Amino acid sequence: QSQVAVPAILWPSIMSLSLALFAKAPVPGQTKTRLQGALGQSGAVAAHCQLVEHALTEISRLKGMRTELWMSEQHPVAEAWSERFAIPLRLQQGVDLGARMHHALQQQLSCGASFAFVMGCDCPTLDMRYLDWAASQSAQADVIIAPAQDGGYGLIGLAQPQAHLFTGMPWGSDSVYAQTLLRAELSGLKVVTGAEIWDVDRPEDWTRYQRVFGLQGRP
Repeated sequence: QSQVAVPAILWPSIMSLSLALFAKAPVPGQTKTRLQGALGQSGAVAAHCQLVEHALTEISRLKGMRTELWMSEQHPVAEAWSERFAIPLRLQQGVDLGARMHHALQQQLSCGASFAFVMGCDCPTLDMRYLDWAASQSAQADVIIAPAQDGGYGLIGLAQPQAHLFTGMPWGSDSVYAQTLLRAELSGLKVVTGAEIWDVDRPEDWTRYQRVFGLQGRP
């Protein structure tokens, strides 16, 4: 494990890199439910869409990496995002978050990627610079993780499928990152960790997002 700063470094040119951006369909009452108390159902959906578009804008600036948008279900807004950002649209598959991430990583690797990433859509500091850093580390790592302040992670990348990193994990708890790290290291995998990030789940996170990124008012 190594804690690394986030410089802009050239990626390994001999590698084929792929990234899957995970996002839920923007369905009222099912999206960003912990924001509903402050923003209402429609406001929570709008906040979610703003976060997805922020992430899509950042990954659209990447050069030399295949990017895909993996949605929880089909939705007209997702189709509009696919067209607007010229990004392929895929559907997540699996009984829980771990199974869905494992499937997406496995699919990317089986389609020719030598290193594949999955990232969440609600971690605004996972910007192009951070992703440049992650890509630059891919030639020397088995696993790359962006740990989050809440004990989870916002991005994970693998050189080979590793089902045991996603099976039986207490998703949503504050021990996901620690357990993933332990499992990887017990398996002899070389892990590189990035700078800590934060995600937007609660009203105070949304306020922080507005403050940091210069946004005002309701979404």
